[in-house]
Amino acid sequence: MNKFSSFTKALTLTAAVVLGSSNVANAATITFGGATANDGSGLTSSFIDPVTGGLSGYFIETFDIATGDPTFPGSTAYTKPGFESECAVNSLNGGPIGVDVTANLSEVGIRKGTVPGAAAAPANDTTCYGYVTNNGSGTSSITFDYNDLLTYFTNSISSNTLLGITYLGFYWGSVDTYNDFKFYSGGSLVTQITGSQLLSALGGQSGNQSSPASNTYVNIAFSIAEQFDTLVIDTSGIAGEFDNIVIGLSTREIPVPAPTGLALFAFGLVALGLRSRLKR
Repeated sequence: MNKFSSFTKALTLTAAVVLGSSNVANAATITFGGATANDGSGLTSSFIDPVTGGLSGYFIETFDIATGDPTFPGSTAYTKPGFESECAVNSLNGGPIGVDVTANLSEVGIRKGTVPGAAAAPANDTTCYGYVTNNGSGTSSITFDYNDLLTYFTNSISSNTLLGITYLGFYWGSVDTYNDFKFYSGGSLVTQITGSQLLSALGGQSGNQSSPASNTYVNIAFSIAEQFDTLVIDTSGIAGEFDNIVIGLSTREIPVPAPTGLALFAFGLVALGLRSRLKR
């Protein structure tokens, strides 16, 4: 399946639960719950499926070679030995709309199955998934930079249209209190969701590998004004697991003042200037 469908329309979302850091403005609306994936990967976004596809303007990272774009083969740089023929980061490719994925090779892995003390597959996920681990010390992270993707699509639309990533969904497996998903725009933190917040909202138990309260699909809706360009997944433990990362693009027309409005505005400035002079 071609991961990028043609970008043809703006997308709208509705949601009910709002979470956010106490240090960050509530720039996103977060809900939980997805659809059963048709490839055996557990849960996916209701907007796109790894096998059947979905609405235009959405892109999915499954970490499976089988559902990647054969024109731009994925990278096995982070794939664990023995899974090179099955698992890859499909976003990281030679195409013009590739996503820049960066991490320490010793702290990130793409694989199938659960390895005790290393990583646990999200509940009911029999396919490839990604994880980040601190290997028992400090904090580790993986970064997904979408700026190339945004530039590509921005160049394909009119100059008076604002484009951004206004939706992100991901399957979060065996959620732990020490895992965080952070969203940045231009290097500034827009919002974040922590494992503690999710577990508190759903009544889940940290590290539970089977409960729906600890293995859930997360949907985050951003306003076009507060959209993000970079996702960072942090962990200070073993480990943070994820699959079926979905982003959605949206556009908004930038209002252009009518000629009459501009003329009246200019006249108002002239009038204010004259008034200032007369008062001297």
